[in-house]
Amino acid sequence: MKTPKPKQWAEREVQQLSKLARAGAGVSKIAAELDRRAWSLRRMARTMGILLKK
Repeated sequence: MKTPKPKQWAEREVQQLSKLARAGAGVSKIAAELDRRAWSLRRMARTMGILLKK
């Protein structure tokens, strides 16, 4: 059985992640807002060099 490919990040989602992180939103709030899993959100934030609140 193949594992599913990860959902690609749209530019809009990347911008929203950056905006919410700058506003001080936590991982769970941002994940809910973007309809993403927390691990996916953390991975993208790390790739972008963004620090997130727990």
